[in-house]
Amino acid sequence: MSQQHQALFALLQQAIQLQQLRAIDLQFCQWLQQQLPQSSESQLFLSALVSAALAEGHVCIDLRDLEAIIERWPVPIRSTAIQLLPTATEHGLLVDQQIIGDGNGLTPLVIDNQRLYLYRYWQYECKVANRLLSANQALVTPIASHLLKEQLDRYFTSSEQPDWQRIAAAVTTNHLMTVISGGPGTGKTTTVTKLLAIYIENQLAIGHRPIIQLAAPTGKAAARLSESIAQAKNNLPISEQVLSLIPEQGKTIHRLLGARAKSKKFIHNSDNPLLVDLLVIDEASMIDLPMMANIMDALSSQTRLILIGDRDQLASVEAGSVLGDICALPKIACYSKQLSALLATSCDYQADSSTGYPFADHLAFLKKSYRFSVDSGIGELARVCNAGDVEGVERVLQTPFNDLNWLGADADEKQLLKQILQGYSDYIALMKDALSPTELLAGFNRFQVLCALRVGPFGVESINQQLEHYFEKQQLKDLENRWYVGRPVMITRNDNQMQLYNGDIGIACKDPQNGQLKVWFEQGGELRALLPSRLPAHETVFAMTVHKSQGSEFNHVMLVLAQSAKVINRELIYTAITRAKEQFSFLGVVKVLKQAVALTTKRSSGLADRIWRQ
Repeated sequence: MSQQHQALFALLQQAIQLQQLRAIDLQFCQWLQQQLPQSSESQLFLSALVSAALAEGHVCIDLRDLEAIIERWPVPIRSTAIQLLPTATEHGLLVDQQIIGDGNGLTPLVIDNQRLYLYRYWQYECKVANRLLSANQALVTPIASHLLKEQLDRYFTSSEQPDWQRIAAAVTTNHLMTVISGGPGTGKTTTVTKLLAIYIENQLAIGHRPIIQLAAPTGKAAARLSESIAQAKNNLPISEQVLSLIPEQGKTIHRLLGARAKSKKFIHNSDNPLLVDLLVIDEASMIDLPMMANIMDALSSQTRLILIGDRDQLASVEAGSVLGDICALPKIACYSKQLSALLATSCDYQADSSTGYPFADHLAFLKKSYRFSVDSGIGELARVCNAGDVEGVERVLQTPFNDLNWLGADADEKQLLKQILQGYSDYIALMKDALSPTELLAGFNRFQVLCALRVGPFGVESINQQLEHYFEKQQLKDLENRWYVGRPVMITRNDNQMQLYNGDIGIACKDPQNGQLKVWFEQGGELRALLPSRLPAHETVFAMTVHKSQGSEFNHVMLVLAQSAKVINRELIYTAITRAKEQFSFLGVVKVLKQAVALTTKRSSGLADRIWRQ
């Protein structure tokens, strides 16, 4: 090993000690050097940076922002690190087709449009972008505008103008792939149920019985989608034949694709596509780039795809911000002349028209919330947060709204526990009465504590421990036993064999048949019971992180936010607020909340450019 390489690895070791890199980033760099000893220090250094960026959710690193990345490093190593960065004129020289390529051959790293990727993630991004863009050319038999208008008139009876739900249905009708984005209470699943009825009617008219599948990233989100679709379809003026073809049970994406034990590969892929005519996926903001690539890979060329989600929510836990990138249309983008004409005829909506951005025709935005009235504090707080209105946050918290409550900023752990016990008082009563698993599951959804952080006095781990100590004192929990009636647990690792996946929530309750304590999960509208010993990795979730709450809704949400951290941002706060259906309580420091609202997440990715560049 050369002296230059030794000096580089010494620098990276310092960066690990200063928590700028991880040990695995150094190991990746060292592995590359062993495989390709001729690699330059700059190439190897960049390999460590792109590995570290992936852990922070970035798909790539922008070579134009390298100095900004290093400027965040501590002074002792910053100047040395900057010297290893290539200049703008040297970016092209990095490509040697051995360690760094341009995508034409297999290399560990790829440079594309001034962005540096791990080869696998470059492939993922290209696969997703190519599939999305190919939807522009895909042939779909169009519905005549006057026939579409008749169907829309039957299902969308609102006199509002514009009727965003009706417009979304019209946009979706003639496209192979569509994204419907909207905030809480905008009627996403109601809209999808109606457009499914329209789709089925048109398919039956040509003698085809379509196969439709519902899916979501987590078991909880899939259950919510199933419940919403089942309720909505029974209120539609449709025949029994159409009604029977609208599915009621959703699956997790892992179950849909056929997850393999101890493998990241799925049963369904380009060689074995899903036998589905139309796939609807809810909570699309939670889908990371690798998973979206797997979804695209499993679709046949004729399968229609509808993605539903809220583009303003937190991005996925893993790398990418796929829904945000898809919906990142330029401000000047608008519908094509053809789609504008269809909307004018079928929806009486005069849209701006342009032919500059064809993919704009595949997006629909629901802009009116029916859940929160004009005097709703939850709705107003979500709005000012989403707009980045820092001063508006404090103004809303100090306004006396019935559904909004600021619990103060100076609570110690004892006061915090008191507030949480008050919120969980109804559920604790259910625990004492040891009622059925159905009642416990329903009771648990009424109140939830959300935290921005896992550790610390106001973090998830501390709050859950405090509650369990309280239950021991109240004799609701045996000191020697981890399990007790009412214990809510969240699965933290996918287990394909048990068909339990990260984010699934179960409640411990005695089996009414034999009195044995089991953990009950709601899956596909039905209850499933397992012995505690059979569960994969899990944790207690009286308190959970905001990230883990995605795909769930609760009647009353309490957000605990007492300290600032770089992971706390506008999207996290907005996501926490919009988990609440009826009541939102904030326990924490307004200054920290305002700082978070001022900070928005920007993940490095080239997906938006691939979709929207001309």
